[in-house]
Amino acid sequence: MKFNKLLVGVLAGLSLGLMTVATVNAATYVQRSNAIYQYSGSSLRTVNNRQVHFVKVGSDYNWSNNPTGKDSIHSVSGTKWTLKTKYLLPNNHEALGKTDWDMTNPQAATFAGNYLFVLYAPHQNHGRGFVVRFDMHKLNSSSLSAIQGALAPKRMAGIKVGPMFEVGHGQSLAYDRKHHSIWTWRDRPDMKPTAWSTIQRVSSTSLKPNKVIKFHMNNRGAMVPAGHNLTFDNSGHAYWWGISGGKVKIYRAVIGNRSVKVSLTKQLLKKSTGTHEQSMGYNPHNGRLYLVSDDSIQTLPARKLAGRGSLKRRDIKYTRFHSGREFESIIFDRSGHGMLLTNRNPELLRSTTAY
Repeated sequence: MKFNKLLVGVLAGLSLGLMTVATVNAATYVQRSNAIYQYSGSSLRTVNNRQVHFVKVGSDYNWSNNPTGKDSIHSVSGTKWTLKTKYLLPNNHEALGKTDWDMTNPQAATFAGNYLFVLYAPHQNHGRGFVVRFDMHKLNSSSLSAIQGALAPKRMAGIKVGPMFEVGHGQSLAYDRKHHSIWTWRDRPDMKPTAWSTIQRVSSTSLKPNKVIKFHMNNRGAMVPAGHNLTFDNSGHAYWWGISGGKVKIYRAVIGNRSVKVSLTKQLLKKSTGTHEQSMGYNPHNGRLYLVSDDSIQTLPARKLAGRGSLKRRDIKYTRFHSGREFESIIFDRSGHGMLLTNRNPELLRSTTAY
């Protein structure tokens, strides 16, 4: 696999810098063996999660009610959630004056150590994007307006912008806390299925890929498409979800040094949360997976997906919102509070309750 010329650069410490043109080289492994364990339709069971509501996205998303200050999002049914603005993120179309570094539309976020990592995939870049690393000490000690106005064009200590690389649609940045590594899919920008799947490990310091694994999944002659969202549990298992035949399928994988092994979990979900499969999160405090669409979240215990599965309808919890905002990504902080990444304007909202 070859990478095109990308923007890279050098910046020491906690300062921020945009990169100059260079070539990014990552160790690339092509897995020739089929990555997915074979399964039959008769081995799968559908759970009737009838408490879940499909939320259809309207013609356009809403803006924050308070674009330069604190906002809140409240649940309207199901498990109660209240989310309040924790961080406003930089909101400019040209970070440090560079038009390709548009930071108005973040796609995914993850925590790793004392840093928040956010992936951006500007539409005009056609599948190329970048990662920004925020030092949490800086975020916690700065005002909302200071962070929101950062990088336009003055640099700010504690924020580092990475080089451009191929990210596809960009919805899948996730941290594997077991192996201390950050991963993201490299799918198509339009999210259409491909015969080969590509997953890449992103360096937490250079903010560019340092390992790429390319593999294919074929079950009994049928192509299984790559994922578009991603999360990891405490044991280092990767998860993602998608829709097939009108039902939710959840995949579980082990990412090795040079290869990937994937299982389709044996239990399908009858009802999806909404128009777009925006995100998947894992809460290490309660061991639950969170499947996120816009204004709609369902959650289930990851351990009940293992083996032949033991998931029942009562294990699934659901929450419906009515914000009209785009729910880009959900992650959990060290205390078990949910952190929701949204756009218009870019921000992270934190749940008032730990789960």
